[in-house]
Amino acid sequence: MPTYAFFPAREDQRRADQLNFAVAVGATATAARIDAEVLLGEPNALLGWTAVDLTAAPAAFVSGRPVGSRTGTVWPRLDRGGSFLKGV
Repeated sequence: MPTYAFFPAREDQRRADQLNFAVAVGATATAARIDAEVLLGEPNALLGWTAVDLTAAPAAFVSGRPVGSRTGTVWPRLDRGGSFLKGV
């Protein structure tokens, strides 16, 4: 089954400490999101968050960010204070 990463769609809602980042497995992104919400105990907590399929091309991770995430990507570039994250 595919593995999905979830994070807020808006950069100003993303946290540099990765506390609002989730990874879940499911047949679809919707199924994985629902499973993650069940674990959180908050229905619709991840509604509207960006979902990235990690299964098709598994990426190496460094400090919670995939290697090579600087170019043409949906991964966060700003911390919650509005500053650019290192390596971006």
